Amino acid sequence: MTLRSITNAVCFTCICLYSSIGFAQELAIENEFETTIGSDFFDSEQRQRFFAMTIGGHKPFTSGDNFMGKGLEGKSGIDFKFQMYVYKHFFIGLATGASYFDVKNQDVLGSYRKSRIAENYAYFGYEFLPTDKLRLGLNVSIDGDLDYKNTGFSTADIAEQHDSAKLNRYGVYLHYELASHFMIYVDYAYNVSKTNIDVPSQLDDFFGKGKYHSIGVGLVFTIGNRDLISRFIN
Repeated sequence: MTLRSITNAVCFTCICLYSSIGFAQELAIENEFETTIGSDFFDSEQRQRFFAMTIGGHKPFTSGDNFMGKGLEGKSGIDFKFQMYVYKHFFIGLATGASYFDVKNQDVLGSYRKSRIAENYAYFGYEFLPTDKLRLGLNVSIDGDLDYKNTGFSTADIAEQHDSAKLNRYGVYLHYELASHFMIYVDYAYNVSKTNIDVPSQLDDFFGKGKYHSIGVGLVFTIGNRDLISRFIN
């Protein structure tokens, strides 16, 4: 994890701790609060949440005329996200995870067999409420950190190699509520990796950006019935 990611995590944690003042009192009136409020596609006080944690897995798919599309094949991945609702259904979050790939063309990438991308990013987005049990979310990250770890070299003197990159990520998810604070999800993301790989100038376009998609499933746990701002103004 990079220094920027650690700083983001610390700041986000401090906000969560500060804004959770009074949460114990809220739990005492939670059931009463949920019985009288209506909802629609864009907003629902009854279904408002304060904090969400997701854990799941995904399958990455490489694409395009770039080093990832031509040289890597996606195998599996893991995801952890921590999401706070700032106002109504607008949220910010922090995510960490990893995507794993096999090298399908060593002529393109070099004499190694596997690559792992560690992903750390902040994001923001909004949730819509299409039905009583479903939540549709859109999210964007524009400054994430990626670390490529390449392993399985054919020469014994190289154990692993690292490359860094920036991440732009555009995602959509669907949550299905099994209970008021427990859900399952399916999501999709389009990821653009802007690398710092040192290559000859004629190969900049090919190695400068790597593109991969991901489809994931997992579990969601939430707490609270009020967003951050409503805790102070209501």
